[in-house]
Order: sequence, then structure tokens, then C-alpha cells
Amino acid sequence: MRRIEVARLFLTALTMWALCFSGANCGSTKVQGPQTREPKAAESPAPTTSPATVAAATLTAEHPIRSVPIAANVLKSGAEVLEVAITKVVNPSQTSVSVLVSFSVGEKAEAEQTSVGSFSLYPPDQPGKFLLNAKTALREGAVTDAIAKGKAVRLVFEMKRIDESRAWTAVELTIAEPAWRAVEN
Repeated sequence: MRRIEVARLFLTALTMWALCFSGANCGSTKVQGPQTREPKAAESPAPTTSPATVAAATLTAEHPIRSVPIAANVLKSGAEVLEVAITKVVNPSQTSVSVLVSFSVGEKAEAEQTSVGSFSLYPPDQPGKFLLNAKTALREGAVTDAIAKGKAVRLVFEMKRIDESRAWTAVELTIAEPAWRAVEN
């Protein structure tokens, strides 16, 4: 009987230790994003484009959609993880927003889009970095054809209110030049 009590106490202590240990090892507080069991991205970003080729984008309540071109060498490099850094947030009312990210083939953002993913800021007035797995979107027919034919592909960012029944408030998100990373095996 005494052994069972000691074993239960030991298992309880081991469980609490494991929970505390895993909770302390959840990653950087500056990188926001879903935890997945996908292969990890390489620590150093794959070569991307020069700052003159891909500019930062600013999303506002008045202009919630912006797009930036993606250099062909980035798309052909094999990089499949997109890092989006929100460097500045102006959101005094703390309106909950999400950012939808997609590919657009052609010169205009209004063209048919292929979804890459989305993310939300939490807290809604704090900047952060977000990693999106673009593997599936890069293998979509229109995107694959565009890459093969050397057509222009754009990265489209669209800011949406999470609670669309509420009116827009003054919100401004500044997005740094997107970075691409290769996936480690």
C-alpha cells in the first residue's frame, strides 16, 4: 500500500515538472504563430530579394489590402516557409484584426488568389513575427504554372476585423520585407 502512494506521489511530481518544463520552453515571446509538427525552418533565411525589389507594406482601415512582388529567384529557391514581421502597430482601440496572406498571379492583387495562411496579433497592439507554411500554396496549379513560365507572382496581405460586426477604428500595421526560409529535413 505504501509503495502505491509513493508511486502516485512520484508520478504527480514528474507530471508537474514536465508541465512546467514544457511551458517554459514554448519558444520566443516575440514570435507568434501556431505550433505545428511540421519540419522546422532553417535558422538562417534563404537568400531573398534586395530591398529595392520588395518593399514593406502598410495596412490601414482605409487601405486594408496591399501586395508586393516576389522575385522569381525566391520562388525557385525551394524556400517554403514565409516569415512575416509586423514591425509597427498603431491600434489604440485594440481592435482585434487578422491578416490573410495569399499569392496572386499577374501584376494586380485583384487577380485570382491562392491562400497561404493567416495570423492574428495578440495582444492586438503589439508587433510580432509570424511563420506561414507556403508549401501547399506554392504547389497550387496557377502558382506552379506562373513560376515555370516566369510570370509575375505577388504576395497579397489583407487585414480584416475579427469581429466584422464592429466598425473599423484607427488601425495601422507595417509589414517588413517578407523573408523566405528553406525547410530542414
